[in-house]
Amino acid sequence: MASHFYAASGECIEGLRAARKRNPLPLPSPTTVLSMIKGEGLIQYFKRQMWEAAVTTPRLPHWDDDAHYDACTKSAEEHGKAARDKGGDFHNAVQMFHAGKMVPIGEQNPMMAAYADWYDRYVLKTIGTEMVCFGDGYGGRLDHLCQLKDGRVAITDTKSQDISNKGGRFNYYPEWVLQLAAYGGAINRFPGPMEGQVDALVSICVSSKPPFVVEAFYWPKPVEYYHQLFMGLLALWREINDYWP
Repeated sequence: MASHFYAASGECIEGLRAARKRNPLPLPSPTTVLSMIKGEGLIQYFKRQMWEAAVTTPRLPHWDDDAHYDACTKSAEEHGKAARDKGGDFHNAVQMFHAGKMVPIGEQNPMMAAYADWYDRYVLKTIGTEMVCFGDGYGGRLDHLCQLKDGRVAITDTKSQDISNKGGRFNYYPEWVLQLAAYGGAINRFPGPMEGQVDALVSICVSSKPPFVVEAFYWPKPVEYYHQLFMGLLALWREINDYWP
């Protein structure tokens, strides 16, 4: 995964090498900082892809172990790409929905229909989407800032998961809330014309296979608590990469 950096103009620069050539140095994105964490979700995802490839890729009689390994790896990569493409399409559809653009909903797009139903139930209005914001030493583009119907201002992020092999349970990972908190801390540091400071961080999961269900997890601790954890990782990232914008 390429690292991303943001200049004061909002321009996104890809890669640490390209960022080092800029003057002044652009700021690392939250996802770049969090790439230090070997996310459990990502590890389990790769394990699952390799296991499925191993049990579904027949071993031809003339193959040795290396040939069978290569075939399994190729199969895992193809299935992984298909899953990522599907997740990316869903993410793009959600962003279009937040921006008020026309998105197919219903039988044509059951995942989007499930999300739209959750949105109508719990979100009063979208304040901003795809917003570039800057914190103390970092910058990035948040997906969705909104006001909930209970009055809180929230940053939300929507994920798709296949829960058919997880007993119908969604998994939530700590790096998710640290990314949300980075944006929350940035907005709360430089509040603009909005309904109040961010006081809710919400991870929303939508099942990628029938039945299409939605679950929202409201991270329980204050935004500032998670933001301070992120700032500690940012300090470590700077030290490791010798990068001091």
